[in-house]
Amino acid sequence: MTDVGVVIRNQKFAIRNAVAPRIRRPVVAGYYYPADPATLRNAVDALMPHERTLSPAHAVIVPHGSYHRAGAVIGAALGAIAIPRRCIILGASHTGTWMPWSLMSSGWYRTPLGDVPIDEALAEALRVRCPFLEEGAQPHRGEHVIEVLLPFLQRRRPTDLAIVPIIVGSENDAEWTHCAEALAQVVRLTEEPVLLIASTDLSHYETQVRGHDADHRLIDAICALDRTALTRTVREESVRMCGHGATVCVLEAATALGATRGRLAKYATSAAADGDPNSTIGYAGIIL
Repeated sequence: MTDVGVVIRNQKFAIRNAVAPRIRRPVVAGYYYPADPATLRNAVDALMPHERTLSPAHAVIVPHGSYHRAGAVIGAALGAIAIPRRCIILGASHTGTWMPWSLMSSGWYRTPLGDVPIDEALAEALRVRCPFLEEGAQPHRGEHVIEVLLPFLQRRRPTDLAIVPIIVGSENDAEWTHCAEALAQVVRLTEEPVLLIASTDLSHYETQVRGHDADHRLIDAICALDRTALTRTVREESVRMCGHGATVCVLEAATALGATRGRLAKYATSAAADGDPNSTIGYAGIIL
């Protein structure tokens, strides 16, 4: 026989969870970037160029390393383009989540500079067109790839920024293409501009010479909007590019939206920031 008290408590718990706001709290503040708001604002401003004329862009590819190592690359790309109110950010999974795709469709992403709301309407439009985008906040909680970019976006859109955050763990080419088509469709149907962002580092744990060569093959493929060359370099040459899937999705979507070429804003390696030259990570900021 069912305990009525248990049923009522479960109903109250379900209702509370349904309406309670979900806040994804920062996990690398004080480690990848400053945790103090004033220090963070100053750091971000110093890393971004002060361009008088900001170019529009369909998409941008940026790294997600620490600000000490990758911040100047992130700033060179995001600081050179007009940041619209709405951004869709795709990043790789580093936490071993079982979910090949994870869409956080409501709530907020928090940084020391404040909370960034998730654009629920845009997220729902994507989910409808891409059913394998599973709803789930858990994979986002320990993942840094979106978090580290937000302070740069917040400094350019301090009052009205809204995002759609997606974690990509899938290695399925057909799913990447499907996601790219959905992204392009949603952006076309949106009355205001939407910026697509892929969060990825390039080669991992190579010597500086080998990493530099691999990175520039990846950069050339991205700038040429050549998904086939990009994937061939990653797979046939065993290049460890953590955001390969996210980059392919954004590359194909940007092409469908009219992008014809990518422009390298800045390239660097971890070795240039006192890292080990025998085990480097490559970083590139590319504007599409």
